[in-house]
Amino acid sequence: MGSFLSKASAVKPQFRNRGSRFAPAKFGLALGGLALGLASLAIPAASPAAAPLPHENAQAPLALSLPAVPAQFAHPGLLHNLEELQLVKKKIEAGEEPWKGAFAQMKASKYASLKYQPRPHETVSSGFLGVSGAAGGAYDQNNDSIAAYTQALMWIFTGDERHAQNAVDIFNAWTILKSHDGPNWYMAAQWTGCMFPQGAELIRATYPKWKPEEIARFSEMLSRTYLPVLHKRMAYGNRHFGVINALMAIGVFTNDRAAVAEAMHRWVSYVPSWIYLKADGPEPVKPDYWLTLPSDDALAKLDEGRFPDGKQSWIYAGDQVAAVMKTNKLGDDRGGLVRYDKDVAWNRAPPAAFVDGLCAETFRDLGHCDMGFYQLINTAEIAWHQGVDLYSIHAKRITAFMELEALLRVGDPIPKEFYRVQSLGMPATFEIAYNHYHNRMGLELPRTRLLLERAIRPGIAKKLVESPGWCYVEPEPGVRASQMNPANLALAWETLTHAELGGGKTPAGNGK
Repeated sequence: MGSFLSKASAVKPQFRNRGSRFAPAKFGLALGGLALGLASLAIPAASPAAAPLPHENAQAPLALSLPAVPAQFAHPGLLHNLEELQLVKKKIEAGEEPWKGAFAQMKASKYASLKYQPRPHETVSSGFLGVSGAAGGAYDQNNDSIAAYTQALMWIFTGDERHAQNAVDIFNAWTILKSHDGPNWYMAAQWTGCMFPQGAELIRATYPKWKPEEIARFSEMLSRTYLPVLHKRMAYGNRHFGVINALMAIGVFTNDRAAVAEAMHRWVSYVPSWIYLKADGPEPVKPDYWLTLPSDDALAKLDEGRFPDGKQSWIYAGDQVAAVMKTNKLGDDRGGLVRYDKDVAWNRAPPAAFVDGLCAETFRDLGHCDMGFYQLINTAEIAWHQGVDLYSIHAKRITAFMELEALLRVGDPIPKEFYRVQSLGMPATFEIAYNHYHNRMGLELPRTRLLLERAIRPGIAKKLVESPGWCYVEPEPGVRASQMNPANLALAWETLTHAELGGGKTPAGNGK
């Protein structure tokens, strides 16, 4: 990556943004600095791993060593623990930035309104974007999942019990959910399956008026309605990381070791198929994670005793899901993965673009790269709070992606091989990842820091534009993005919750 990115092109870049073209702003930063920054990273070694889980396919090409699944889970232990949130609360109360501005922006959003009312559905039928998303309930589901998390944060930061009760009302309302339908059926499930547990985890730990029987019904709904859809789902790219994130979040919230085990397996095996390193050789790692997935029986052993009849658990609901898929003409990425074509999978990225940190979706558009990235990182952050260090396993890939993605968003000049990359919207992410690799681990990530300072953090001072499904702000001049989203799908309020958070150099949770 260093030698390639150190060459400044003589051709003026024409970076595409939703079909329109504009030349990137000049920030006067040499590409050689990026190369030096990446070359000097001291990547920590992976944690000692437990023996691999049994695999269904005896001829599987991958021999994976996976971290051990915690015997018990720490609560709250998804993206936050209470100590971290209390630190953020003190920053807000002291009027310190960026927390003060980020909190004000969240408080002004529709998701934080004391008048917020849930709109539950028994079936969510969705193409998600467009009329079908609104009419079929996907916008309602997405909004309600973000609102529940936002109300939980408002409760913790303000002490206003009305926010906690609003969150409870949302969770209780959605216990009627029975199924997902429509072209984006499993994607609507994974997006909200990532977000609903975030708020529920915080409310369960801090608000005793959410009754045990209500918590049980909500947990049962997640296991009944979400997990069968996510289990063994054949997904690619950002869609796959959404599945992983949802499995991890639901697994921890419901104390389901099997869901967490499947999430960790998919994460460890799939990250190399999505982020390229030159050490992989001329061809990227092929995504064949499904050949090594743990068997249903191996997963069921991890959940032994959770269900009165183990065979009635979500783990063995594959035939039921397949029947629903056939009846409703629902699909996933199975055909494309089995008929894998590197050029198609990597969106026909030119050979010269295969540098450290290239994402399989870079030549699709940067917005989908960032969507996949925040779900990838959310999974690692949840694991961290459970005493499991996923971050270190693929640290070199992840940090290379961060620095390259930051270059393509705010850097200048852009290597000519990347001119046809489309920018599209930009989720306000990278805070959690930067906090881990820089503040916890001490790695220098100069491009990512620039992205935070010039693109993401200035957005907290801007008024939110509320669209039907999420909210956004206009990006700063020179930032290659059509809009920036501080809360959408499985992302919400990262600057508020994780900017400069620190958190120690050993995994949190489970007494560590």
